[in-house]
Amino acid sequence: MSTPSRLTALLLVALLGGCTYHTQPPRMHSAKQAVWPKYYHAEVDAEDGTRIRMTVYQPALKPGQTAPLLIHAHGFALHRMKRPLSLYGQLLIAGRIAKDAWKDGYWVISFDQRGFGNSEGSVGLIRPEKEGRDVSRVIDWAVRYLPIAYRDNDPVVGMIGESYGGGVQMAATLVDKRIDALVPLTTWSNLDKALYPNNVAKTDWLTLLGAAGYAVSPLSMDSNVATGTLSEVFGKGDPWLRNLLRANSLVEHCGGAGGPQADALLIQGMRDVLFPFNQALDARQCFQRAGRDVRLLAIEHGHMLPGSQWYWGFPVWNAQSEVTCDGKRLKTAAIIRDWLDGKLRGNAAALARVPSFCVTGDAVADAKQARGEVALQWQALPKVHVGSGLAGRMEYVAQPLDRLGNLLLPARLPKDWQQPGNGWLRPARVPLFTPAEPTWIAGAPRVELTCSDTDREKAVVFLRLAVWRPGAGSYRVLNDQVTPVRCPGSEPFEVELAAVRAKLAAGEVLGLLVEGYSNQFRLSGSGLGVDASVAGRIGLPLIAPEPGALARQDAPASPPGS
Repeated sequence: MSTPSRLTALLLVALLGGCTYHTQPPRMHSAKQAVWPKYYHAEVDAEDGTRIRMTVYQPALKPGQTAPLLIHAHGFALHRMKRPLSLYGQLLIAGRIAKDAWKDGYWVISFDQRGFGNSEGSVGLIRPEKEGRDVSRVIDWAVRYLPIAYRDNDPVVGMIGESYGGGVQMAATLVDKRIDALVPLTTWSNLDKALYPNNVAKTDWLTLLGAAGYAVSPLSMDSNVATGTLSEVFGKGDPWLRNLLRANSLVEHCGGAGGPQADALLIQGMRDVLFPFNQALDARQCFQRAGRDVRLLAIEHGHMLPGSQWYWGFPVWNAQSEVTCDGKRLKTAAIIRDWLDGKLRGNAAALARVPSFCVTGDAVADAKQARGEVALQWQALPKVHVGSGLAGRMEYVAQPLDRLGNLLLPARLPKDWQQPGNGWLRPARVPLFTPAEPTWIAGAPRVELTCSDTDREKAVVFLRLAVWRPGAGSYRVLNDQVTPVRCPGSEPFEVELAAVRAKLAAGEVLGLLVEGYSNQFRLSGSGLGVDASVAGRIGLPLIAPEPGALARQDAPASPPGS
């Protein structure tokens, strides 16, 4: 069967799987009895009476043998792994790892989060007192009916899941200390900051997620959340929603006695424009504050916005099978299994194979980032002007023309990229740095800006880091990331840019693009005809291969007429 046909068949299985539901009455398993591999459906009542449905995967166990419990949580608008031959069991990494763990002797429970699949209730936004407590009820059920392994008088429990399934892990660890280890893939630590960066709504993602939610669970979407989201998308603002997003987020519970209570292997995508790598950096800091063992692994993809980002793989969300850490190619699934076996089975050798911090693929850069030794390199940003909301809108046409022109005059950097330029039909640009030898940029840059010459209040401009290479003809945006900036007026302000990772070759030019349009924020810009100038300074997380190897160019002068 071809790959498209296989994918279509699996999608049909996933959709049809939600049509019927039959539970098996709870049965007490004794550790004195042998059990054989099988899977069956069950249910548990949440604290508020909501019925949570789940599928229990029973491993092969000998008499007297117990096993750790691994809880699998699904993503937004999906449902649990009802059977091994399913969307999760065959295509999505969290489900495949959970299925393999079951075959290797773990108890596995995959459950429908409230409002999705066969579970009752409304779809909220991962509230610790609701969705987080639902996980506790699943653990209660498992402890009562299954021979779960224990350590220090507590059941041994782990969790795995991507996106929405990662968000519920963050909520669950805030309310239940029985969970020992988490694997949140490409999730958030601050949902307000992720969906409304710098008070600008990610309209394309919000539209896509809303459509998916209503298509899958049309009668279960929380009406207050939906109304608040629409209000934000169309610029009217809803303080209730934004406050809810912050209150339910991990970062609001850092410090003191209310932080995360489990160890975590955080996995985040560098090209993920829904939940950028900044979210994992903030989560890592939160787990560290709580004294937990937290490790961070960068993958290439994550959430991929259809029509704006191009790649080969599963639509909307994807994780590649291999990563590079300390110069070594490692299987992503093997790293995750080593983490689970290390934390839940006490396998010290497996745990030692899990990188503490792997972002750049370069051992020197990774080590410096892990120790927090990457200081931002600050330099001035000359004043540049964006004179039209069209600035950046036609780049999908202009960039191929750049490359075509380079065929006539190859192997040189276009002359006009050597100095700052204002933006009209093309983005405004500021060249920042040209390395004398290969150098990493890895982390979250910051900018301190002042806006001027705006023709309206709260004008929105979009900032992207890009690299021009001699002979390429045009630029490449680093990791597809864009940061919206809503100018508050003439007062200076500071903004964290989306985290990036790239290796700069000697002679390449790292620059900043300033645009009046982004296809990730189609309804959030200032509209056609916006005029705005920005100036200030930028801090870059640059990592040289050796001390003193950075070769910085002088801050460029402002462009003529600015």
